[in-house]
Amino acid sequence: MRHEHFIKQHMLNIRDGIEVSFQVPTETTYHRPTIAPSYTPVLPSRGNRKPSEKSPFNWRGNQPSLDGDHTMHFESGVELRAGRIFRADRKYVEVREQWPTLPWRDKDGKKHTHTFDYFLLDDLGIRTLVAAKPKDIVFEKDLVDTMRRIRREGISHVADKISIVTEAFATTAANANAEWMLLAIRNRNDDEYAAAREFVAGLTGAMRFWDMLVATPEIVIAHRRLAIWHLIYDGVLAPIVPGRITDRSYLIKTGN
Repeated sequence: MRHEHFIKQHMLNIRDGIEVSFQVPTETTYHRPTIAPSYTPVLPSRGNRKPSEKSPFNWRGNQPSLDGDHTMHFESGVELRAGRIFRADRKYVEVREQWPTLPWRDKDGKKHTHTFDYFLLDDLGIRTLVAAKPKDIVFEKDLVDTMRRIRREGISHVADKISIVTEAFATTAANANAEWMLLAIRNRNDDEYAAAREFVAGLTGAMRFWDMLVATPEIVIAHRRLAIWHLIYDGVLAPIVPGRITDRSYLIKTGN
């Protein structure tokens, strides 16, 4: 977080009566996942291509796959954020990057190939091919026309539809929410989750995130925070206003 953003966050917390302590605790608070983490060798990407490791124009790197066993490469900030958002969306049962590679022909009939940034399979069995690019690249490369030409060649053997996502989808707010949900999933504690779910069971209206953390004095705030984020991931809680979820956000109980 930038210094000026931290100051803004702190001032908003003061205005809204959120008293965050910056005192160093006498004891370290650790995550307490019910399933203890264990090290397993990281398996290589299942994609068709690996972007070069360095570029003067955009980001390069990798992140964990949905199953946590493979590495997934990305070559732009949009790709990185989109990958996190897809991984934090519980409807997706498979997220695969740099796959598949499909042919297409330009207006002169010349053959080309295009490797999609992501392949998504959801819990309804719908397969989606995703081109995750900054909007400037979408216009510069006339990506919409390329996607149409790929579809004309036929995609039914690997997918049902094609989608283009830009920074309008992969926003910093959606990325921040996804990071919290992924952290909560990785460190899920069944007892903390059950206690948080029991706490919100009686909600009849909106309640502020911070108030959920401090309503029960005996709980550890850090543990309750992750449990609430897991409830958001599971669709039990949802913000009443879209965007980045913070301690000031009001949450409501859904029908799940």
